[in-house]
Amino acid sequence: MIGRFGILLAASALLTACGSGGTGPVIGAVIEEVGGLLPGDERVQERRNPPKPITRQDIETANVAAVWARLTSDPSPTLMYAASENRGQVTYVSSFQQQITLRGSSIRATRGLGWDLLVSWTDGVDPVASPTPPANWPSGITRHYEFPADSPRGTIMNFTCRFEAGDVSEIVILERRYRGLEISEYCSGPDGEFENLHFVDTSTGFVWRSLQWVGPKMDLIDLQILEPLD
Repeated sequence: MIGRFGILLAASALLTACGSGGTGPVIGAVIEEVGGLLPGDERVQERRNPPKPITRQDIETANVAAVWARLTSDPSPTLMYAASENRGQVTYVSSFQQQITLRGSSIRATRGLGWDLLVSWTDGVDPVASPTPPANWPSGITRHYEFPADSPRGTIMNFTCRFEAGDVSEIVILERRYRGLEISEYCSGPDGEFENLHFVDTSTGFVWRSLQWVGPKMDLIDLQILEPLD
Protein backbone atom coordinates (compact mmCIF):
# COMPACT_ATOMS: atom_id res chain seq x y z
CA MET A 1 0.00 0.00 0.00
CA ILE A 2 1.38 3.43 -0.92
CA GLY A 3 1.42 6.67 1.05
CA ARG A 4 0.45 7.48 4.64
CA PHE A 5 -2.13 4.69 4.71
CA GLY A 6 0.69 2.22 4.19
CA ILE A 7 2.76 3.75 6.98
CA LEU A 8 -0.09 3.98 9.49
CA LEU A 9 -1.47 0.55 8.70
CA ALA A 10 1.94 -1.06 9.03
CA ALA A 11 2.50 0.74 12.32
CA SER A 12 -0.85 -0.57 13.56
CA ALA A 13 -0.09 -4.13 12.35
CA LEU A 14 -2.92 -4.03 9.83
CA LEU A 15 -3.51 -6.73 7.22
CA THR A 16 -3.23 -5.99 4.00
CA ALA A 17 -22.24 -1.89 -7.70
CA CYS A 18 -24.72 -1.34 -5.17
CA GLY A 19 -26.77 -3.70 -3.07
CA SER A 20 -30.05 -3.73 -1.21
CA GLY A 21 -30.39 -2.81 2.44
CA GLY A 22 -31.87 -6.09 3.59
CA THR A 23 -30.52 -9.51 4.50
CA GLY A 24 -31.40 -12.87 3.07
CA PRO A 25 -30.33 -16.51 2.81
CA VAL A 26 -27.54 -15.74 0.37
CA ILE A 27 -25.76 -13.16 2.52
CA GLY A 28 -26.44 -15.31 5.56
CA ALA A 29 -24.65 -18.19 3.87
CA VAL A 30 -21.78 -15.93 2.91
CA ILE A 31 -21.43 -14.64 6.48
CA GLU A 32 -21.54 -18.18 7.82
CA GLU A 33 -18.93 -19.34 5.33
CA VAL A 34 -16.62 -16.36 5.74
CA GLY A 35 -17.05 -15.94 9.47
CA GLY A 36 -17.09 -12.19 10.08
CA LEU A 37 -15.70 -12.76 13.57
CA LEU A 38 -13.86 -10.41 15.86
CA PRO A 39 -10.39 -11.73 16.79
CA GLY A 40 -10.29 -12.91 20.40
CA ASP A 41 -13.95 -13.96 20.37
CA GLU A 42 -14.24 -17.38 22.02
CA ARG A 43 -16.48 -18.47 19.17
CA VAL A 44 -13.52 -18.17 16.81
CA GLN A 45 -11.84 -21.00 18.70
CA GLU A 46 -14.97 -23.12 18.61
CA ARG A 47 -15.14 -23.22 14.81
CA ARG A 48 -13.87 -26.56 13.53
CA ASN A 49 -12.88 -25.27 10.12
CA PRO A 50 -11.16 -21.93 9.45
CA PRO A 51 -13.26 -19.54 7.36
CA LYS A 52 -12.36 -19.25 3.71
CA PRO A 53 -11.22 -15.83 2.50
CA ILE A 54 -14.07 -13.73 1.14
CA THR A 55 -13.87 -12.81 -2.53
CA ARG A 56 -15.33 -10.09 -4.71
CA GLN A 57 -17.51 -12.77 -6.30
CA ASP A 58 -18.98 -13.58 -2.86
CA ILE A 59 -20.07 -9.97 -2.42
CA GLU A 60 -21.48 -9.74 -5.93
CA THR A 61 -23.38 -12.99 -5.48
CA ALA A 62 -24.79 -11.84 -2.15
CA ASN A 63 -26.00 -8.58 -3.78
CA VAL A 64 -25.90 -6.66 -0.52
CA ALA A 65 -24.02 -3.59 0.69
CA ALA A 66 -21.07 -4.67 2.82
CA VAL A 67 -18.03 -3.29 4.66
CA TRP A 68 -14.96 -4.51 6.45
CA ALA A 69 -14.40 -2.89 9.84
CA ARG A 70 -11.87 -3.51 12.55
CA LEU A 71 -10.23 -1.88 15.52
CA THR A 72 -6.59 -1.16 14.69
CA SER A 73 -5.47 -3.47 17.51
CA ASP A 74 -7.22 -6.44 15.88
CA PRO A 75 -5.31 -8.58 13.34
CA SER A 76 -8.13 -9.03 10.84
CA PRO A 77 -11.30 -7.24 9.69
CA THR A 78 -14.88 -8.14 10.48
CA LEU A 79 -17.37 -8.53 7.65
CA MET A 80 -20.54 -6.52 8.16
CA TYR A 81 -23.56 -6.27 5.87
CA ALA A 82 -26.28 -3.64 5.54
CA ALA A 83 -29.25 -4.59 7.70
CA SER A 84 -31.28 -1.36 7.83
CA GLU A 85 -31.46 2.15 6.45
CA ASN A 86 -33.04 5.18 8.08
CA ARG A 87 -33.00 8.59 6.40
CA GLY A 88 -29.63 8.06 4.80
CA GLN A 89 -28.00 6.29 7.72
CA VAL A 90 -27.17 2.64 7.11
CA THR A 91 -26.54 0.14 9.91
CA TYR A 92 -24.14 -2.69 9.12
CA VAL A 93 -24.21 -5.84 11.25
CA SER A 94 -21.75 -8.71 11.73
CA SER A 95 -22.69 -12.35 12.27
CA PHE A 96 -22.51 -11.77 16.03
CA GLN A 97 -24.51 -8.52 15.97
CA GLN A 98 -21.71 -6.00 16.27
CA GLN A 99 -22.99 -2.87 14.55
CA ILE A 100 -21.65 0.20 12.81
CA THR A 101 -23.95 2.92 11.51
CA LEU A 102 -22.69 5.00 8.59
CA ARG A 103 -23.81 8.10 6.78
CA GLY A 104 -21.89 7.74 3.56
CA SER A 105 -18.50 6.63 4.92
CA SER A 106 -18.73 8.58 8.18
CA ILE A 107 -19.18 6.46 11.32
CA ARG A 108 -22.18 7.80 13.23
CA ALA A 109 -22.69 5.07 15.87
CA THR A 110 -21.31 1.73 17.06
CA ARG A 111 -22.67 -1.14 19.15
CA GLY A 112 -20.92 -4.17 20.56
CA LEU A 113 -17.36 -3.14 19.67
CA GLY A 114 -16.44 -1.90 23.14
CA TRP A 115 -17.39 1.51 24.53
CA ASP A 116 -20.40 2.39 22.38
CA LEU A 117 -20.56 5.56 20.36
CA LEU A 118 -24.22 6.48 20.82
CA VAL A 119 -24.34 9.03 18.02
CA SER A 120 -22.16 11.55 16.20
CA TRP A 121 -23.01 14.54 14.05
CA THR A 122 -21.40 17.57 12.43
CA ASP A 123 -22.01 21.26 11.91
CA GLY A 124 -22.30 21.81 8.17
CA VAL A 125 -21.78 19.32 5.37
CA ASP A 126 -19.46 16.44 6.20
CA PRO A 127 -17.52 15.46 3.03
CA VAL A 128 -16.91 12.00 4.51
CA ALA A 129 -20.67 11.50 4.73
CA SER A 130 -21.58 13.22 1.44
CA PRO A 131 -19.14 12.39 -1.40
CA THR A 132 -17.39 15.59 -2.39
CA PRO A 133 -14.56 15.89 -4.97
CA PRO A 134 -11.30 16.59 -3.10
CA ALA A 135 -10.96 20.08 -4.58
CA ASN A 136 -14.30 21.02 -3.00
CA TRP A 137 -13.66 19.77 0.52
CA PRO A 138 -14.04 22.50 3.18
CA SER A 139 -11.01 23.63 5.14
CA GLY A 140 -12.51 22.10 8.27
CA ILE A 141 -15.57 20.94 10.18
CA THR A 142 -16.91 20.67 13.74
CA ARG A 143 -17.68 17.17 15.00
CA HIS A 144 -19.79 16.15 18.01
CA TYR A 145 -19.80 12.74 19.72
CA GLU A 146 -22.15 11.38 22.38
CA PHE A 147 -21.12 8.51 24.67
CA PRO A 148 -22.87 6.63 27.51
CA ALA A 149 -23.06 8.34 30.90
CA ASP A 150 -24.89 7.98 34.22
CA SER A 151 -27.49 10.56 33.24
CA PRO A 152 -30.50 10.89 30.95
CA ARG A 153 -28.19 12.33 28.32
CA GLY A 154 -24.80 10.92 27.46
CA THR A 155 -21.43 12.63 27.63
CA ILE A 156 -20.92 14.92 24.63
CA MET A 157 -17.47 15.74 23.28
CA ASN A 158 -16.87 18.47 20.70
CA PHE A 159 -13.92 18.81 18.33
CA THR A 160 -12.83 21.32 15.72
CA CYS A 161 -11.26 19.51 12.76
CA ARG A 162 -9.18 20.68 9.81
CA PHE A 163 -8.46 18.80 6.59
CA GLU A 164 -5.04 18.53 4.99
CA ALA A 165 -4.52 16.95 1.57
CA GLY A 166 -1.68 14.47 1.14
CA ASP A 167 -0.54 12.28 -1.73
CA VAL A 168 -2.42 10.62 -4.57
CA SER A 169 -2.02 6.86 -4.26
CA GLU A 170 -3.69 3.56 -5.11
CA ILE A 171 -5.15 0.88 -2.87
CA VAL A 172 -6.80 -2.47 -3.50
CA ILE A 173 -9.94 -3.39 -1.56
CA LEU A 174 -11.09 -6.95 -2.13
CA GLU A 175 -9.62 -7.36 -5.63
CA ARG A 176 -10.70 -3.91 -6.81
CA ARG A 177 -8.17 -1.10 -7.33
CA TYR A 178 -8.94 2.53 -6.48
CA ARG A 179 -7.02 5.74 -7.10
CA GLY A 180 -7.49 8.44 -4.53
CA LEU A 181 -6.17 11.34 -2.51
CA GLU A 182 -5.16 10.80 1.09
CA ILE A 183 -6.70 13.49 3.29
CA SER A 184 -5.71 13.79 6.95
CA GLU A 185 -8.20 15.19 9.43
CA TYR A 186 -6.72 16.75 12.56
CA CYS A 187 -9.21 17.25 15.39
CA SER A 188 -8.82 18.93 18.77
CA GLY A 189 -11.10 20.02 21.59
CA PRO A 190 -11.40 20.33 25.38
CA ASP A 191 -11.28 16.52 25.73
CA GLY A 192 -8.17 15.89 23.66
CA GLU A 193 -7.10 15.48 20.07
CA PHE A 194 -6.95 12.79 17.40
CA GLU A 195 -6.29 12.25 13.70
CA ASN A 196 -8.50 10.58 11.10
CA LEU A 197 -7.24 9.56 7.68
CA HIS A 198 -9.42 9.24 4.56
CA PHE A 199 -8.76 7.75 1.12
CA VAL A 200 -10.88 9.91 -1.19
CA ASP A 201 -11.69 8.90 -4.77
CA THR A 202 -10.14 11.53 -7.04
CA SER A 203 -13.17 11.54 -9.37
CA THR A 204 -16.25 11.10 -7.19
CA GLY A 205 -15.03 12.14 -3.74
CA PHE A 206 -16.30 8.88 -2.24
CA VAL A 207 -14.27 7.72 0.77
CA TRP A 208 -13.41 4.08 0.13
CA ARG A 209 -11.25 3.57 3.19
CA SER A 210 -10.61 5.51 6.37
CA LEU A 211 -9.21 5.36 9.87
CA GLN A 212 -11.78 7.00 12.17
CA TRP A 213 -11.86 7.96 15.84
CA VAL A 214 -14.91 6.67 17.73
CA GLY A 215 -14.04 7.55 21.31
CA PRO A 216 -11.25 7.99 23.87
CA LYS A 217 -11.61 4.42 25.14
CA MET A 218 -11.47 2.81 21.69
CA ASP A 219 -8.84 2.26 19.02
CA LEU A 220 -9.37 3.86 15.65
CA ILE A 221 -11.65 1.89 13.34
CA ASP A 222 -10.24 0.88 9.98
CA LEU A 223 -13.26 1.02 7.68
CA GLN A 224 -13.21 -0.35 4.12
CA ILE A 225 -16.25 -0.10 1.88
CA LEU A 226 -16.69 -3.34 -0.06
CA GLU A 227 -20.01 -2.47 -1.66
CA PRO A 228 -21.81 0.82 -0.91
CA LEU A 229 -25.57 1.16 -0.59
CA ASP A 230 -27.13 2.88 -3.58
